[in-house]
Amino acid sequence: MSKPKGFFGSVAALVYFLTVMWWVLLLLPFVVLMLFTDIGVIRSSGFSTVNTGISFIAIFGLLLGLSLLIPAFRKMYYKLPWLFPYVKIMYLNLIIMSIAVALLNYGYEVQNPARHTLFFILMIIQIIIFRLLMSLYFSRNRVPYIGGNSDEQ
Repeated sequence: MSKPKGFFGSVAALVYFLTVMWWVLLLLPFVVLMLFTDIGVIRSSGFSTVNTGISFIAIFGLLLGLSLLIPAFRKMYYKLPWLFPYVKIMYLNLIIMSIAVALLNYGYEVQNPARHTLFFILMIIQIIIFRLLMSLYFSRNRVPYIGGNSDEQ
C-alpha cells in the first residue's frame, strides 16, 4: 500500500514543481530586480507608486508555504538540495526590497525635496542594515539542506 502512495506523492511533487515552482524559482530574482526599477521610477517621477512587492510576498509565500507544508510536495527539496536555501534567501531579499519600496513610497507621499532625500537615504540604510542582518543570521545559522547534510565542519 505504501508503494502506490509514494508513487502518487512523487508524481504530485513533480507536477507541482513543473507547473508552479518552476515559475516561482524563475520569477523570484526578477521580482527583486523589478523592485529596484520601481525605486528608480519613484525617484524619477517624484511620486509614490503602488508597491507590488507586497502582492508578490503574498503569492510566493502561499506557493512556497504549500510546497513546505504538504509532505508530497516537500519531496522536491529532497531531490534538489540547493532549492531550500535558494528559496529562503531569495524570499528574504523580496521582503527586504518590498519594505524598502514601502519606505520610499511613504517618503514621496508629500512633495518636499528634503523629505524625498531623507527617505531615500533611510531606504538605503534600511537595505544595508537588513542585508547585513540577513548575512549575520545565515553565517551563524546555516540554511539546512532538506534531505541532505549541510557539510558543517
